[in-house]
Amino acid sequence: MYKAIIYKEWIKLRWFLLIMLGITLAVHLKIFIMLRSAVVANGAYQLWYMAAVRQSVFYGDIMWLGPFMGLVAALAQFVPETGKRRLRILFHLPLPHNRSLACMLAVGGLCVVLLCGLSTLCLALTMGTYFPSQLVTSAVVTASPWFLAAVPAYFGTVLALVETAWWRKGAFGLVAFGLVLLMMDGTLNIFEQSLGRYALVFALFLPTVLLPAHRFKRGIV
Repeated sequence: MYKAIIYKEWIKLRWFLLIMLGITLAVHLKIFIMLRSAVVANGAYQLWYMAAVRQSVFYGDIMWLGPFMGLVAALAQFVPETGKRRLRILFHLPLPHNRSLACMLAVGGLCVVLLCGLSTLCLALTMGTYFPSQLVTSAVVTASPWFLAAVPAYFGTVLALVETAWWRKGAFGLVAFGLVLLMMDGTLNIFEQSLGRYALVFALFLPTVLLPAHRFKRGIV
């Protein structure tokens, strides 16, 4: 049964993965070309000065990639499921509905994690072409909150979609949007000491998504 659910989710997400892969590579290629042009025009010393002394962030174009991935993945997965309350099918499968829903979330979450991981790798390779390892590490740490924001973007969107009451949809959507905005700071290494705590807070979204299905099963709107 798990294989059938995974295959169904793959059918819904395969075009999302392909399109987001293209967008991710295109954004990082733009950053690479920008840095290369800066070296050719002004020399490597000027680029190093801007990075090490002025603490310039050359990779701000990827700031919204993580939340965008989470949002689009949730829409691709659950808009077809929530139309005409098709999510009720979960209660007729030979699996507990919580396990079925958790399997769906695991597939979508894994896709988002893989894309964020690829973007992080591209960032490290691009920065490593022009800067020493210390600045590469600093860039990855600075970008980590942006990719962590994919968690509330994905699970918050799923929660808003599967909820039945409009006021809960709006409330969960606003909370998720606020958490995403909280992470969108371009200051160098600003979340270096607190990133783990934010990750624990965002992890609360995982069990929360199961609550609407539980209420739906009990007939609570």
